Amino acid sequence: MITEAPMLPVRKQTGASMIEVLISMFLVSTILLGVAMFAISALSGNRDAYFRSQANLLAYDLADRIRANADYALADDDNYSFNTSDAVTIPAGSNCLTSASGCSAQQLAAEDIRQWAENFIDLVGVGSDGADYEPLFPSGVGAVTVDDNSVEMRVQWVEQGWNTASGALRADGTHDLVLNFQVQ
Repeated sequence: MITEAPMLPVRKQTGASMIEVLISMFLVSTILLGVAMFAISALSGNRDAYFRSQANLLAYDLADRIRANADYALADDDNYSFNTSDAVTIPAGSNCLTSASGCSAQQLAAEDIRQWAENFIDLVGVGSDGADYEPLFPSGVGAVTVDDNSVEMRVQWVEQGWNTASGALRADGTHDLVLNFQVQ
C-alpha cells in the first residue's frame, strides 16, 4: 500500500513586504507631484488670463472715455497722449468731478488720464496715495499715442512664469496688449 506524504500547511501572507510598500509610496508620491505641477500650471494660466482681461477692460475703458470727449481728443494729438513711465506726461488733477460747475473738456481729459494712470503708478489725489498702494499690473506701463484720429493704446506688464519641468521660476516675461481705434 502506498501512503501519501503528509501535506504541509500553506502559509498565507498576512502583510506587505517592505519592497511592496516602497514601490507603492514611490508611485503615490510621483502621482501627487504630477497633480501639484498641473495645479501650479493652472494657477499660472489663471493669473495670465486675469492680467489679460484686466488689460482689455482698462484699454476699452479709456477708449470709451476718449470717444466721449472726441472733440477735445481730435483738437490736438497731445491732448490724450501720455506714458505712465514718464510721470511728466500725466496732467495735474483738477478735482472738477466734484465741483458743482462740472468739467471742461480739458479738465475731463486730465481726470480721465489721471484715473487711468492710477492703475500703473500711485498719483497724488487719486486712489490710495500711500505706502499700501499696489499697481494693478506688476511693473506695468500704460501709454496712449494719438495721431490725427488714430489712437494706439498700449498696456504692458511683466510676469514671472513657473517652469513645471524644473519646478523653478522662469525668467520674467513681458506681455503687451495693444488696442488701435479711430476717433470720429
